Amino acid sequence: MDRTDTMRRARILRWASLSAALAACAATLAAVSLTGWSLFQPDTRYMVAIGRWIVENGELPTSDPLTLHEGLAYICQQWPLCLAAAAVFDAFGEAGIRCAAAALDIAATATLWACTLDRGRTGAVHMAASAAVGAAIAVLCNSTPRGIDVMALCACYAAGRKWARGGRDSLLAAFPAAGFAMAQLNGALWTVALMVPCCLILDGRLDRHGRLKALTAAMSTAAACMLNPYGARLLMVPFATMSANSLKSVGIGELAPWTEAAPAQAAAACTLVSALVLYRLRVRCRGGGRALLEAGDLLVLGTLMLALANVRNELLLLTSMALALSDIQGEVAGPRARRPLALASLCTAALLAAIGCLAATVPAKTAIEESAAGALSSLAAAGAEPGDAVICDIDVGSELELAGYRPLLDTRAELFCPELNGGTDAWGQARSVLTGDAAAIGETGADFAVFPSGAYPALEKALTGLGYAGIYDDGCFAAYADRPVP
Repeated sequence: MDRTDTMRRARILRWASLSAALAACAATLAAVSLTGWSLFQPDTRYMVAIGRWIVENGELPTSDPLTLHEGLAYICQQWPLCLAAAAVFDAFGEAGIRCAAAALDIAATATLWACTLDRGRTGAVHMAASAAVGAAIAVLCNSTPRGIDVMALCACYAAGRKWARGGRDSLLAAFPAAGFAMAQLNGALWTVALMVPCCLILDGRLDRHGRLKALTAAMSTAAACMLNPYGARLLMVPFATMSANSLKSVGIGELAPWTEAAPAQAAAACTLVSALVLYRLRVRCRGGGRALLEAGDLLVLGTLMLALANVRNELLLLTSMALALSDIQGEVAGPRARRPLALASLCTAALLAAIGCLAATVPAKTAIEESAAGALSSLAAAGAEPGDAVICDIDVGSELELAGYRPLLDTRAELFCPELNGGTDAWGQARSVLTGDAAAIGETGADFAVFPSGAYPALEKALTGLGYAGIYDDGCFAAYADRPVP
């Protein structure tokens, strides 16, 4: 086989590998959408609502402007994304949000594919790993901007790996740059930018001068993260929400420990991580290297600990495992791939048309969204106006915010964490309402209520006793009003 045939075969392998990864992501997006899993989730609805508020008022909020908890300390730490979500929604509606969410997931998959090429090589192992993580991204992101976390971790790992192999010290600037971006785009997970430099500090390949440089990069990253509306307080946000006792009963699933939410998956993850780390050690021993933990091993072990403590970190664990696997792909066939990021960008752009088709084929609304829309229509028919207070739970709160109402609850964990909101037990107050406390219901001043049908029998009984009348119930959502329907 001459050189021309070898290069042609290499190009085919690269295109096949990238296409397989992105096709797996797109197919999974289509599958979850067609089975009723919406690409326009409550978190995104809240982002649109707060983005509109920021545009209308020309400033960032310092207290909660959307729910009934007026005066509760709150800062929107991901304001650029909220502004973008509001702009996309107002211009293109829900289809635009779905397309943007799908495009972000596919871009994250393409970035992971490019950053996991072992010195520019590709093959069956890399193709399978990229496709698997691409499918996981589509499932776990679920219309949230978690794809940004994946891309930030990939960029940091690629920079750290190149620097540890003898690259220029200027590569360390990638960490504070990523920290600044993450603090603005998804402040609750700013720690993503700090993971790799912390792992480099403990990397067994580095001498004390290298560790000192890595420590400087880590400190610079933390300082860059403080350039956020929260300031230095941002550094405690992810840790406060992970450990706060007040959040354990709120019902936000991603804040639960993985060992409690899905013990079988957690056990499988521990097994896979152990096998991967042992395999990496074996490869290094066979190659004559010292069997010391490197940054890749430490990153996998660290993200495993985070995932076991908090379900929302499982995506970071899968990403770190794919990145660590790419370090030991020397046996995979194929020559060096030039400009992998350009190739990934080109293929991602080519799939945007497919994303448009995806948005056109999925249902306009899921069954739950249709029910919520019916409940909101019943509120309007009962005389509810934008700005009116509505008793609700987390599931429907963001939908009410998007419609202009002031709900009792929404999906923001920061509001229910006394360590972040100034010491107020907002969830305790809301829980009193949902358990049918007539005095607490009266204190809300709400004339309307919307919640899952049958989920709060004590609340339904209390509302009926206070003179509220049922105005909607389709078995999914129920709505009540204390005024007669005109």
